Amino acid sequence: MTALLHAYDITPDGRAVALSGEDLARPIPEGSWRWVNLLRTEPDVAPILTTLGLPEAAIDALLVEETRPRAWNVGGRTLMVLRGVNLNEEIGDHPLIALRMSVSDRKVVTCRKFRFRALDDLVNRCEASAAPPSPAAFVTDLIDGLSTRFDARIIELDKRLQGIDQASGPHREDELAALRRDLLPLGRFMTPQREALSRLGTLAHSWATQEDLTAIADSENEFVRQIEHLREIESQAALLRDDLAAETAATQARHTYLITILAALFVPLSFITGLLGMNVAGIPGAETPYAFLLVLLLMAGSFAAGIGLLKWRGWI
Repeated sequence: MTALLHAYDITPDGRAVALSGEDLARPIPEGSWRWVNLLRTEPDVAPILTTLGLPEAAIDALLVEETRPRAWNVGGRTLMVLRGVNLNEEIGDHPLIALRMSVSDRKVVTCRKFRFRALDDLVNRCEASAAPPSPAAFVTDLIDGLSTRFDARIIELDKRLQGIDQASGPHREDELAALRRDLLPLGRFMTPQREALSRLGTLAHSWATQEDLTAIADSENEFVRQIEHLREIESQAALLRDDLAAETAATQARHTYLITILAALFVPLSFITGLLGMNVAGIPGAETPYAFLLVLLLMAGSFAAGIGLLKWRGWI
């Protein structure tokens, strides 16, 4: 299997011509720009990147395994690492997946390990001859696609939190813990992603128009709004966790109090039964026919006196 997933020469009117691996070495037609989409886990990805004219430093950055969202310039091109919501059910243990990009005035290279729905949308547009007219438009459309899916995930988490808040039952703590685990990767990567977009706005002047820079700034503002929404959910989840902990503590306190009251009521009864149950000679009433009834009356009176004392002290 080759690392080349898709490659297109795209004209300003959105028409896209599909390319093969042999076409990547030929010059980009005048007035067009080229998008190459690669699977970075294949062995031939580095040779393809070299064929595309990327310097070694850029190739290393695009193929590094672990990275955070960022944007920087290398050799006259802008490199970006962005994170997107994982919508691939077969890899559910990765809540966010990474996309690496190289952007210049006439060429965009994307490297991914897992499927990105935002990239799929752009591929479909290329196949429909409705591709972005420029690399800058491609970047802004891609960021918008990532942002839309972030927004959908945050709204989903918010609805889950409201459901937990309104529900009842013993599993609310487990559901809340699972929700907070899902919030962690979003909080970890969304802030650096916003910073990467802010940095991108200062790096893209060589390949973006003022209109494109404004669109990038708008995308950054959208991420700021999403981060604020995420922080609000995190705060509400923390408050709900405290409420559930207080509710659990109150329930345990009530149970402990009830057990203590019952123990206090039965201590005199246990004393009486223990005293009269000694297997020694001389137990009072052993030969009296009504002794058992008298003991029952004594125990009932002791129990009633205990209840009266607890009520008088305001303990029940």
